[in-house]
Amino acid sequence: MFVNKKKIYVVIGTRGQLIKMAPLMRNMQQEGIDYEFIYTSQHRETIDKLISDFQIKNPDKIIYSGFEANTRAKFLRWWLRMISKALSPKEIFRERGVVLTHGDTATTAWAAIVGKLAGSKVAHVEAGLRSFNLFKPFPEELMRLITFHFSDVYFCPNEWAINNLKKYKGDKVNLGMNTLYDSVKIAINSNVRVDIPKEKYVVVSIHRFENIFTGRFENVIIPLLEMVSNEGFTLVFILHPPTREVLKKNDMKLYKRLQNNKKILLKERYSYFEFIKLLNGSEFVITDGGSNQEELSYLGKPALLFREVTERIEGLGENVVISSFDTKTVMEFLKKYKERQSSFKKVNESPSQVIVNYLKTL
Repeated sequence: MFVNKKKIYVVIGTRGQLIKMAPLMRNMQQEGIDYEFIYTSQHRETIDKLISDFQIKNPDKIIYSGFEANTRAKFLRWWLRMISKALSPKEIFRERGVVLTHGDTATTAWAAIVGKLAGSKVAHVEAGLRSFNLFKPFPEELMRLITFHFSDVYFCPNEWAINNLKKYKGDKVNLGMNTLYDSVKIAINSNVRVDIPKEKYVVVSIHRFENIFTGRFENVIIPLLEMVSNEGFTLVFILHPPTREVLKKNDMKLYKRLQNNKKILLKERYSYFEFIKLLNGSEFVITDGGSNQEELSYLGKPALLFREVTERIEGLGENVVISSFDTKTVMEFLKKYKERQSSFKKVNESPSQVIVNYLKTL
């Protein structure tokens, strides 16, 4: 059994973080590397299912036990609690070690700051991603910049990400690809089955705050989706918790608008393994998620990104098209999406294993 030289902490707050870190946690468990799983509960729905599917251990420490931070009011309550916890950093990280924090969420920056205050080294997984626009997406770009500042080790998905970190001191490790690649591979090779529409279908996943908590959702995005459905596509619309909240406000006006469209199927969130298989069976995907962009680039599935900018390079110029919410761009994609289909990408080395090998040297 491998004996750690330093205590390893893995801090997770959201579903996306857990999905991307699960292969790493699984690899550590398989190699007998001890780690402490700290959970901030920024997201709560489906977390238990993810833990079960990926066969990783339950959290060792839960920082917050209230409601999921899926509205602005609930997020503020969660954030105030997290700030109060940050005032006693050594109660969270009791001995010095390595704090693994992931991505670009509020939990990401919080873990980096508190880890550093507790005297630990901070290792940022998925480091170096940039949109170079502080407000697109917001607050993700801000969270990344804060985390870069407090990090000592940067696990980057590619050389482009490493080049974005030139002014930051610390070890930069090129993983060759995001750890999400391992997650997709585990899911696609699982025995999980999912019921999918018999007709050709498109998956729609819209959940970013910048899209759903603004007039853009009702006045731009929904009309664009209706336009796609009018072209004969059946849309499987995923009800993320914040998206569901927005749709059901104001006497459920927006919810009923989608529900009354016979070409739009409103579906509660699938488990991750089911979702990947749903994506893989679709004609194409409409999403505003950066992680979805990466997943679809690995699957080789055409994707229409409902954003103006992206902090990732995966799939750009290949299977991924940024819509910029422009009708002409959307129509052009619909006409030629089949030309963007490709096969599943293959890599020689697991990105998660590269991190495990590095941690063994500490």
